[in-house]
This record gives sequence, structure tokens and C-alpha cells, in this order.
Amino acid sequence: MSGVKKSNSNISRRKFVKYGLCGGLTASLGSGLWLGGCRKASSRKRPNLILISIDTLRADHLGCYGYSRPTSPIIDKFASEGLLFEDVSSTSPWTLPSHASVLTGLYPHHTGVRTRRNSLPDSVVTLADVFTKHNFITAAAVNSYWLNRNNRLNQGFHDFAYVREDVKQIAPSNIENMALKWLSKHRGKPFFLFLHYYDIHSDYRFLPRYEKQFVRPYSGIANGSTAQLLRCRAGKLSLNQLDARHLIDLYDASIRQMDDGLGRLFKFLETKQLFDDTFVVIISDHGEEFLEHSSFLHGRTYFQEIIKVPLLLRGPDIPKSKRIKHIVSLVDVMPTLLSLFDIPEPTSLDGFNLCPLWQNTNAKTPLRFIFAEADWNNVIQNKVVDNIKCAVRNQQYKLHYNHVTRKKELYDLRNDPQEKIDLALEHGPVADLLFRQLKNFANVTNIEQPAPPLSTEEINKLKSLGYL
Repeated sequence: MSGVKKSNSNISRRKFVKYGLCGGLTASLGSGLWLGGCRKASSRKRPNLILISIDTLRADHLGCYGYSRPTSPIIDKFASEGLLFEDVSSTSPWTLPSHASVLTGLYPHHTGVRTRRNSLPDSVVTLADVFTKHNFITAAAVNSYWLNRNNRLNQGFHDFAYVREDVKQIAPSNIENMALKWLSKHRGKPFFLFLHYYDIHSDYRFLPRYEKQFVRPYSGIANGSTAQLLRCRAGKLSLNQLDARHLIDLYDASIRQMDDGLGRLFKFLETKQLFDDTFVVIISDHGEEFLEHSSFLHGRTYFQEIIKVPLLLRGPDIPKSKRIKHIVSLVDVMPTLLSLFDIPEPTSLDGFNLCPLWQNTNAKTPLRFIFAEADWNNVIQNKVVDNIKCAVRNQQYKLHYNHVTRKKELYDLRNDPQEKIDLALEHGPVADLLFRQLKNFANVTNIEQPAPPLSTEEINKLKSLGYL
């Protein structure tokens, strides 16, 4: 590759600075100290990078984020050995756009990936592009149809392995098997490895020992299959709170099984003496709803059970047991990782380098506006539609907006974290301020590029999964 490509997005970091908040609702971003590079030069060999994305993982179902059930002892230990970001927002409520944001540092309308019909344009630089240019071996193992080559999220990787959902085993994860096999062969040269786990996405599946630990007695009809949950969301089947509790049990059992799988991966890294020389990042693309707002699954709304995701970081010179309270976004992953490796970031990224939040005690930390968009599978007049909703938030408030109904909903996340009380009328000035920021954010030209037409096999696969 001759050089790092530049996005043709017409929004620059300078314009994005205007979206920030510092010391009040209407203040500007302020000091640029917060945006600077922050990794000190070191004589040690270049570290490696492993980026782990756990599909559909809610932050609030992990022990390190305050969950009472023992779903995540391995992840909790990992968090105690590094950084935990307490308030992380995804850019989208479903897999494809949110992962495009993670791998590019751009919001969906800048990646051009907002619907299942889009693919990543050549003009957009990926994390793999940059690490490949800087002489890292780059590889990925993914377990979702949405991350295959059709949508071009494989861009920049030397090796890209796609594990089809129809060969997903209950345990162990095929992703772990592929990761261990790849790591066994690639030693010496620094690497960037991206792993995507689909293990806790519906259909919820796990071994009997996890069922015994998490699933309480139940005699209803809920089975945790995607097809059944889609029928419920479409109004063709009714499930109640007792059914939702059972689905949560299934979901939690799936998390625990996946967590033990991560332990297998981490043990391998320790055995091969790779753990201490590797930055390991754990994220999720979105969460899952269990009737908190009258539905199931994900993809349609921007409530916290869908948008709030984990972000954990462990590695060389990373402080232990440190928690970052400032709100951040998945668009911040790419610029932060590049800063850790002293690699210049591409121009016009939407995300910010988060390193000064823990490395520079004198840095000024802005309270930003953070955005979410690219919903899908909503229904209007019996027709499935995409991109009809969006959301914006600052440290305290979040505004939901529907482009079709023009309805605004405002929630005080500090005092109403479950978003039950709509304050749009009561706090009109706050709603108006956030709405102006949302209009400024949306008032840019997107760069959507259609994906290649689906093959008959791909269409049948999506139908079997309940997506079409």
C-alpha cells in the first residue's frame, strides 16, 4: 500500500470541535491539550494489539460494571489489570455500522455504512490499513455475516477469516480456535489481531453447566431464538416479564461461557509470553433489550440497554484498576489505539484520542456531544425502513429524535439512567440545544457506497437467521 488513504468526508476535526462541551451546556471544546499524543518513547520492542469485539454484550451485565450475577470473572480480572471506561456509547444499535465506526474512527454517515446495502468505500482509512502501512502483520477472525468481505470491513487485513454462523458450535468458540492457531504461527513481528465473538448473540446457546448456574426454573414458551424474538417484536407473539427474566438467564449463561473462552485465550497469551507485550482491548458493538422499552433484540432504538457498551484496555504502561468516568464513543477507539503506538492518525476522524484521560493529569477534559445513528428494521405502514431515528447526548442528557414523526424525547441520564421519564417539554431549552447539535451533525454529505448484490446463498442465509 503506497500510503494512508484519506477520507473524503467533508467534516473536519475543526468542525467537530464545535460539538464539544466544557464547563457548561453551550461552551466550546476549549484546550487542545486533550487531543495531543501521549505515549512516551520506549526502547522496548514494539508491542502487539488484539482488539476483541463481543457482539451484543451489554456493559451492565458484567461484574466490573456493577452486575450482581457472576457472568464475567475473567473479564472482571482483566478490568482490574487495566483501564475501564464507565460510560461508553456505541455509534449504532446494530453490528455493521458500529463495527465500521470502530475500525475507522468515523460515525456511520462518514463511513458510508448505514444500511445492509452499504459497503466501506476505498476512500475511508481503516485501522488495519494504518497498521499494515506501519509494518504490522494484520489478521481478523469474525463470526458474523455483517463483517464479511461483502461490506469491505476486511479492508487492510493481510488475513481475514469469516466463521459462518451455521457452523457456530456451542463450545469452544471457533473464533478462539482460529485465534490460537494464528497466534501459534505468527511470532516475532508485531501484529494487530481483530477478533469478533458472536457467541452471546441470539440464538442463546451454552453448555449444560452454564444452564445449571444461571437458568432458573421456567415453564413458559421463550426459547431465546432470533426467529421467536423477531415474531414477538413484530406483534405476532406475546412475551411477558417472566419470559423476559428467562431470556435474561439464557443471555447471562451465554456471557459466562464466552467469558471462560476468553480465559482460554488469555492463558495462551500468558503461556506464549505475549500478554505483557500486547495491548488487549475489549469492546462490544451494541447491547440487547429485554422489555425495558417494550421490545426485544436490538437495532431499532438508542436507549442505554442498546447503546451503552463496555470498553476495557490492558497493556504496557496502562495503569491498573483505573476507571474513566468521562463519556466516550466507539469512534474514539481508533485514534486512541494509534496514539498508543505513536502512529499519526488519518485526517478528519470523528473520534478523539483518549490517552490524556489517564496519562496527563493536567489535561482539560471536555464534556462532549456524542451521537448515534443508523437504526434498521423499524416499520412504518407495514414497510421495513432504515435510518429514521438518531440520538445525541452530553454528560447528563440524551435526546432521541424520530425523523418521520419528528418526535423528541429527552432523558436525564444522571437521575433517570433507565430513561423512563421524558423531559422534552419540561426542559425545552436543553432539548433545543441538543437538537441543534443533532442537526449540525447530520448536515453533512454522506459517502454511501452500495455493497455488491447479495447472492442467492447469502439471501437464504439471512432469511434463515431471521434478518430478511
